[in-house]
Amino acid sequence: MKFPMKRIYLKFLLMAALLPFPHALAQAATDDTFTPANPPEMKPMANHDTPAYRTLAWFQRGANLGDYLEANRRWRQLEVSADEFVQMKKEGFDHVRVPIGWHQYAGPGPEFTLEPEIFAKVDFVVTNALKNNLAVMINLHHFNALDQNPTHATAEFLKVWQQIATHYQAFPPQLIFELDNEPHDQATTALMNPIYAQTIKEIRQTNPQRTLVVEPGGWGGIGGLKDLVLPPDDNVIVSVHCYDPFNFTHQGATWTSGQTPVTGIVFPGPPAQPLVPDPKLQLKDYQLSWIEKYNTLPADKNPSSPLAFTGKFKYLRAWSDYYGRPIHLGEFGAYTKADGQSRANFYATFRQAVEAEKLGWCIWDWSGGFRYWDKQNNAPMPGMRAALFGKTK
Repeated sequence: MKFPMKRIYLKFLLMAALLPFPHALAQAATDDTFTPANPPEMKPMANHDTPAYRTLAWFQRGANLGDYLEANRRWRQLEVSADEFVQMKKEGFDHVRVPIGWHQYAGPGPEFTLEPEIFAKVDFVVTNALKNNLAVMINLHHFNALDQNPTHATAEFLKVWQQIATHYQAFPPQLIFELDNEPHDQATTALMNPIYAQTIKEIRQTNPQRTLVVEPGGWGGIGGLKDLVLPPDDNVIVSVHCYDPFNFTHQGATWTSGQTPVTGIVFPGPPAQPLVPDPKLQLKDYQLSWIEKYNTLPADKNPSSPLAFTGKFKYLRAWSDYYGRPIHLGEFGAYTKADGQSRANFYATFRQAVEAEKLGWCIWDWSGGFRYWDKQNNAPMPGMRAALFGKTK
């Protein structure tokens, strides 16, 4: 089976999600009480009636086109037909996020000229989405060179965005640009701050009124928000990703470095019968500790429950309100190794918690490994329509 390209998670973030005593950075983001912690350069916006807030009204219920244009071009990619955008709108989605590996189509430096092929592919998505009244967010996805050496890769990053911005400068405002997906490793929030500022300045030369989106470092994690410093541009949305509880959402995934091999985890916990993992998995102490808590703790204290994310969303709401920066939850989801009922339970509960804090959301993904849409049956996966939209037909 082709594994989902997207979920290649940073090891420390996995450990933070799974260890009994999470990393301090991740723990701070789970607290309901918000304390401003950004460097002094990050000034709150005086006016919250900004272009970014108005744009976010178009980005409330979205789906990622995962395993498509961000996938390695030498591998088999999912196909997306024009009819699927019709179906997305019919289901109730109002926007689509398009992960794109632009760098895979870039020529040598110093110009890094993008091949016409990638523009044709992205144009197909953008025009069909807009035609069906779906707003569109396009990004730069899996640009590993930037994560490994931000200083060395910044020139290519800027050249790629200059070309994208020029190509789409005449498109309507329902198309927005997300600068980089899940910066990590050497691309810390502190290092990305000046790179973002420089990129925003470049894009503004051709797109002075285009809404832009940025993510903090640490794989777009909520904990990275405390170090984010944005320029005084009132048309920037901040995006974060959340896949908690990770043991549930990524159970059985083969790309998590052995962190989530146990399947049969339900949502919400505890299970009707204790989960007994296969001894052959040779689980580590922290994994066994999580399973013990999952088996024994009541629903209001269980690690496979809303407790894993509700506090984080309260933090997001408080951060957004204080700094006057709108927030979009760019990715969340559960792998299809989880049982259908638990997936539906999770999506419904997660979506309701996000909406309670008045945040926009975008599921991972439309028809890939975390799929909403079952292409074989031409229908949503069991329970998913009701979970996300409260309707069965």
